[in-house]
Amino acid sequence: MQTNSRAFALQMLLGMTLGMSPAIAADRPVFDIPTTTTPPKIDGDLSDDAWKGALRGGDYVRFTGSAPFSQKTDTWVTTDGKNLYIAFYCHDKEPDKIRASETQRGSGAVDGDDHVTVVVDSQHLHRGASTFAVNPLGTQLERLESGTAGNITWSGNWFASSKRVADGWVCEMSIPFKLMRHQPNTKAIGLLFLRSMAREPNAGVWPALPPEGQTPSSVPQFMADFRLKQPIPDDRPKPVVLPFTIVTADTDGVSAMQGLNVKLPFSPTLTGLLSVNPGFQTVEQQVAKVNFSYNEQYIPDQRPFFSEGAEFLPDPELFYSQRITNFDVGTKVVGRQGNTSVGFLASSMRSGKFDRDTNVLAVKQNVGLFSDFGVFSTVDNLYGIVANRTAKAYGNYGWVNRDRRNNLIFSRAQSWIGSDDKGGSAFAGYFSSATNGKLRYSVTQSSLSQDFISTLGLLANQDRKSNGASIGLRNQFDNGKVFSYDVNATYDNADRLTTGDFFYESLGVTADVQLQNGFGGNASTSGGRRQQAVGTYYEDRMLGGGLNWNSRRLFQGGGLGFSQGRQSGFPVRTLGIGQGFFVRKGFTMGGQFNQQALGSITTRQTVITGTYRLDSLRTVSGRLVSQNGTGNLSAIGSQVGTNLYFAYEQRSRNKGIDMFVLLGDPNAANTTAGMTVKLTKPI
Repeated sequence: MQTNSRAFALQMLLGMTLGMSPAIAADRPVFDIPTTTTPPKIDGDLSDDAWKGALRGGDYVRFTGSAPFSQKTDTWVTTDGKNLYIAFYCHDKEPDKIRASETQRGSGAVDGDDHVTVVVDSQHLHRGASTFAVNPLGTQLERLESGTAGNITWSGNWFASSKRVADGWVCEMSIPFKLMRHQPNTKAIGLLFLRSMAREPNAGVWPALPPEGQTPSSVPQFMADFRLKQPIPDDRPKPVVLPFTIVTADTDGVSAMQGLNVKLPFSPTLTGLLSVNPGFQTVEQQVAKVNFSYNEQYIPDQRPFFSEGAEFLPDPELFYSQRITNFDVGTKVVGRQGNTSVGFLASSMRSGKFDRDTNVLAVKQNVGLFSDFGVFSTVDNLYGIVANRTAKAYGNYGWVNRDRRNNLIFSRAQSWIGSDDKGGSAFAGYFSSATNGKLRYSVTQSSLSQDFISTLGLLANQDRKSNGASIGLRNQFDNGKVFSYDVNATYDNADRLTTGDFFYESLGVTADVQLQNGFGGNASTSGGRRQQAVGTYYEDRMLGGGLNWNSRRLFQGGGLGFSQGRQSGFPVRTLGIGQGFFVRKGFTMGGQFNQQALGSITTRQTVITGTYRLDSLRTVSGRLVSQNGTGNLSAIGSQVGTNLYFAYEQRSRNKGIDMFVLLGDPNAANTTAGMTVKLTKPI
């Protein structure tokens, strides 16, 4: 019966979706991009002849809603066949309120300044996009489809220049087509232009998006088409070789190691990576929270080898990259070839305590604009200890009904140890979301067996069969004191999969209100009960709230959160406070303090960070982390002690030497005496 149900779901996925795309495509605006023989000089001066013959954009409207944008914005687009050229004239009736603070290239803080953004669907599949943002200082921030590492030679270079004028500011960009993934003979791309102002939370866009496209995840499906007179040149990006040397001097003496990173594009859409002796010790990882949880916390991986193209790899149930602490040799292939996306990762370790080989594979097939299906697998061989394999099949049938987006998602996973079958997992869910002011809701059912083994994955609440539901409502406003409100309620209950006995039940409600002036507040309440083990029964309840301020002021935002109740049989109280500081131009600091009192045990964590931007490519930074334990029940990721480290980073723009100097160890529990220097020279 289950097999027939899955076959029927797959038929729905393949059959019903195919008829949906043409209607959406027919309503999509289409523009032609003129070709120039005299490319503009990227200097912030709009007097170049190229802009006179360029396509001129229309009036900007709000990203959410259809009201006109508050400030006049002019846009021009042209191409010479190899590069995409864009110009903005951002008129401003109150130019003294323009915010321009961030000077470090690649910093996400550009999003907090006034800035313009170009969203490019270079593959013209309406499934993904790259973004290129620039603030009034000319500081650039790119987010390439499938991710990219920080080295400019590795990721590819593009150019931008901004200039302040009496009634606003102007910006010019030059984006090489070879920087972005594209299909052979591509003669059309998707484009969206945004102007964001720090003092107004709702950005302006051109061309306008329909209501169903006014969420970040839906933008690629509804972007306008821009046609080119000539196909994008099918220039395969050149391989990039990044050899590096790491020299460390500490109390044990002086040591050196060499490593190598290679980026090998197999096609304009598919990229291979090779890493030898990756040198992960220089990467600052995020710090685990001290707040209580029954399961291990998920911590995003900051290491470029794992973060680049991570969206093409399996979900954390099968692959949680933090499980691979190091390797001698690693390879990866990620990308999208037409409607098929591929993610493959392999690593090998022979210099550690145990020999280990890992393989990870994910293949997805897009169907129409909103549906896809795929298969995932992992293999983890810890020789002499365990040989684990997992596999998962996945399907997502999506459709849009006016301004409501719906998804039916199914998955089934299985694990093995050696040749022996072990447990598995299953998931089925219906999700529905709509535009502002309309309800969103979901219903899910899942199971995770006690003997499901995923040595590369992150598992929570094993031996369960659970049902869940959620309902929420969000709205936002361009006028008035209130910017947005969001209310959400969730319910979850589970029985033991092996015995059918009660496992847990929980109900939670959250509410959040944000004001136009950057202040806001939230409140939450939750209650539940849990049979953690035989004879161990808990009744949990929590009540909490919080405030935030200065969210519209870059580097100066802060927040306060608190909660009180009972968890795991003990009274619990939590307090958290954070604040950012704009000390002077280029110099920012931030601090966070978290405390949890669980029964008689009080856990505290303090994190202080500082960054001084010497220019767009050179920074000095530091971080202090001090804590006395963890609130995580599994005690995984706990760091007890006080650690202070400093770093200097210098990135090159034109195939020069990247240099990274580290005083201390960014991920140690306690401060260490030592200096590490990493030099990288692209070939």
